[in-house]
Amino acid sequence: MPVNEQLCSISNSINFANNQRNPKTAFSIGINVDLGSALNPFEMLKNFFLIGLRNLLKQKGYSIIKISGLALGLATGIIIYLFVLEDLSYDRFNKNYSHIARLLTIDMAEGVSSKLVGVTAPAMGPAVKAELPEILNSARLQGGSRQDISYEDKVLKCDAYFRSESSLFEIFDFEIIEGKKEGVLDEPNSIAITETLSKRIFGDVSPIGKTIKLNQNTDLHVVALVKDLPKQSHIQFDLLRSLTPAQGEDGYRQFLESWQGINMFTYVLLDRDLNSADLNPKLQAIAKKNNAVDFFVPIAQPLSDVHLHSKEILFETNANKSDMLNVYVLSTISILILLLAIVNFINLVTAKSTGRAKEVGMRKVVGAIRRQLISQHLIESVIVTFISAVLALAIVFVITPWLNNTYQRFADTQILWQPQNISMLLIFVVVVGIMAGLYPAFVLSSFKPAIVLKGAFKNSNSGTQLRSALVILQFTISIALMVGTGIVYQQMRFIYSANLGYSRDQVITIQQPGNRVNNATTLKNEFLRNPNVVSAGTSSSRLGQQLGRTGIFPEGSPTDVNIITSIMVADESFIPTMNMTMVEGRNFSLQYEDSLSMIVNEEMLRMLKWQEGVGKKIALQSGPNPTDLTSYAVVGVVKDFHFATIRHKVEPMFMLYNANNGAMSVKVKAERIKETIAYLEDTWKRVNAGSPFEYDFLDEQFANLYRNERAFATMFTHFTVLALVIAGLGLFALSAFTAEQRKKEIGIRKILGASNGNILFKLSAEFMKLILVSFVLASGIAYFAMSQWLSDFQYSIKIGAGIFIAAGVASLLIAWFTVSYQAFKSAVSNPVDSLRSE
Repeated sequence: MPVNEQLCSISNSINFANNQRNPKTAFSIGINVDLGSALNPFEMLKNFFLIGLRNLLKQKGYSIIKISGLALGLATGIIIYLFVLEDLSYDRFNKNYSHIARLLTIDMAEGVSSKLVGVTAPAMGPAVKAELPEILNSARLQGGSRQDISYEDKVLKCDAYFRSESSLFEIFDFEIIEGKKEGVLDEPNSIAITETLSKRIFGDVSPIGKTIKLNQNTDLHVVALVKDLPKQSHIQFDLLRSLTPAQGEDGYRQFLESWQGINMFTYVLLDRDLNSADLNPKLQAIAKKNNAVDFFVPIAQPLSDVHLHSKEILFETNANKSDMLNVYVLSTISILILLLAIVNFINLVTAKSTGRAKEVGMRKVVGAIRRQLISQHLIESVIVTFISAVLALAIVFVITPWLNNTYQRFADTQILWQPQNISMLLIFVVVVGIMAGLYPAFVLSSFKPAIVLKGAFKNSNSGTQLRSALVILQFTISIALMVGTGIVYQQMRFIYSANLGYSRDQVITIQQPGNRVNNATTLKNEFLRNPNVVSAGTSSSRLGQQLGRTGIFPEGSPTDVNIITSIMVADESFIPTMNMTMVEGRNFSLQYEDSLSMIVNEEMLRMLKWQEGVGKKIALQSGPNPTDLTSYAVVGVVKDFHFATIRHKVEPMFMLYNANNGAMSVKVKAERIKETIAYLEDTWKRVNAGSPFEYDFLDEQFANLYRNERAFATMFTHFTVLALVIAGLGLFALSAFTAEQRKKEIGIRKILGASNGNILFKLSAEFMKLILVSFVLASGIAYFAMSQWLSDFQYSIKIGAGIFIAAGVASLLIAWFTVSYQAFKSAVSNPVDSLRSE
């Protein structure tokens, strides 16, 4: 181009800039860039930083939406990251973490659907330590119940009472802070207690040397004070009592040497990482050598799998057990929301960047080179991302304690200050900032200034298509999460409303510890004297707890077939109190001698292929030898009921009769409930003097069985709402930009006679099409993902079309209300103003 033409072009460009509403700002920016070329790198970066802040402040509303959307997404990602770290950190405080294993048993007998159990033969631990050189140590643990403990005139409940061996402290890093350190549980009736339990009993006085009573009749001597266990320990105890039998516990001594049952938690310490394929055959050979029950097959599980890979395991001590599937789901949600926030951020940056085309042209006119323009846009984008990250961290530190309480979690925000986490956050800021700034940096910096400054620049098809694709991605994620939330809540509603085979409404449960069980009939009769008590019955365990199992020998079954079923002991009032249904025969009754009577469930009949149950005989082993059998007559068949959670299939079970049992269920009237509970407490104190009165409502206990699922559902809902907020913010800003870009078109349409409704429909329809595409994509993704989640339940809902339709309609309404506000503003504006703006 000739020199005179170049000068003419620059002159026209400057004249054009001077005709703008704010020529001083535009021209000053150009001068800054021009001067920047002569500055050192530090001064140039400082210059870019100041210009970036100036642009943010100039467009406050747009900047707030852009920053808050990214901050919310990043805060969500950090919070879920903390929850996932919490799950993955279980038991890692142990220095021998990778060398510790738990012994399990596969129950190969007929009659059980859940084959894997967390207990072994009592003698297994010492035997494998003695016979396998790779096993350095073993420790046994038994119990986990709530018991009464007393000291002087103070009586309270110990929530987690176990019996164990000193070797537990040699395998696990449970810290003894006072008292005996070596052989801590070697002596009979010696105990180690935690700091929290010690303060409850003794206050601030040292517990060492003190003697407490267990259930008012057994003296236990405190020999060690244990630091409160880490929350990330799957083993949680308050009191450990020596496993060494005391004088008079000859039966317990025989139990510890037994190979005929499985009821002991067993852990081993290896000299290497666990190789299950190598160790399991050795465990099974030892069991066979000692004539253990042949259908109980021992195996080993690495400590790293205990917390997250034990969903199918019954009869275990595993506090706060979670599931690896939940970790995957949470991680996926975190990635999706973070992706949604990043997409939203990029979308807003690219949309608004076209409005800065003339600014870019002006900078080029006064001497800015492309490299400087690229750096400017990238730095501005990184600045915004950094501000969002700081805001996200503030949100995380403020809200995480509340979320921990809501979800019953214990995520630790302090780990965010670890160098690797700080580095990850800084890398995120740089990467996202660069990703968002790429479009304006490279596309806008390539425009020819003469064309842009003459007003010939138009929004490119590629830019429009990019934003459309990003909107589709945003709402695909949001709708998929909406569908997922709906399905999770439908499943939870199904769980809470499922017919369990018994009534849990207005039922109060009371656990009777130790020898208090002998007072059960007296206590029940005293309760029934109150007219607000409808009925009361006792059983060996409360419903919702896993029942014990035992072998049975039904008449007509082959003698070489091993059958194991669940067992419950109950009195004559339990079945009517729980509103269970007898489908055949009769209930236990005081009119009969039922000491050799049995009630079975329907599943038992199905397993044994019996058409009728009444009159049949089932024998149980009643002595140490397999031939020591006692025969029971089936007198009734009870309709199947869920004695455990509905995660597990209903299994065959039977009931035996006993008048006094440890768990009491009391059906009460809904009226005057406080007075009724006060009466129950007064009666308890009269009958069981010196024992604390504690009760639970059965429906609350039932809900507590699903606390992890309930927390997961709440978490899912919160994050889905957050995803919709982020998507809505982005759509709001994008629709405002679109309306602004098409102001002239809207003005012309209105002059040519278009109504406000027509214009509103025209502007909204384009976004509605994008939402419909998102709906189709999201439906397929959500159906596949939630089908996998539901497969974790033995009983679950069928995924219907209703939830998809509801999510689709909701997303369309959200999008329509978001877009229509901007569209309506444009539709009712004066067309003369929009045409004059050009």
